[in-house]
Parts: sequence; C-alpha cells; structure tokens
Amino acid sequence: MRLIGSKAAGAWITRQAVRRGLLGSSRLWFAAYVAQGAFKLARRAIGPREPQTVLEERLEPGAGIEIRHLSRDRG
Repeated sequence: MRLIGSKAAGAWITRQAVRRGLLGSSRLWFAAYVAQGAFKLARRAIGPREPQTVLEERLEPGAGIEIRHLSRDRG
C-alpha cells in the first residue's frame, strides 16, 4: 500500500536530486540521486508483482459487463 502523494514526493526528490546533485555540486543530493537509481534497479531486478484481483463476480446468462478505468487523480 502506498501513502497518498508518495508518487509526487518521489518525483520532487528526483527532480531536486538531478538539478542540485547531478547538475549542481551538492554531494547530499547526488547521493540521493544514486540511491534513487539503485532503488529503481532493485525493483526492476525483483520483477513485476502479481496482479491483484479487484472484483470477482459470477454473471448470469445474458448479463453484461462494463469496465472503466479512472486515473488515480480522479479517485
């Protein structure tokens, strides 16, 4: 489970690490950039997670189904 806003916070940290560490001269932000890259490589090495079943329901003959996707921003 992910905290609300964690994706936005991670993107902000990545931007700051690139701007201040990689392009700038801050060793702390450069270390954050390297740690973020190592974390991404580790997640990729572990592999994709198993998909989760969100809803399972039996349909009666003649019944229809509608599948929609809402972006995470809209809820």
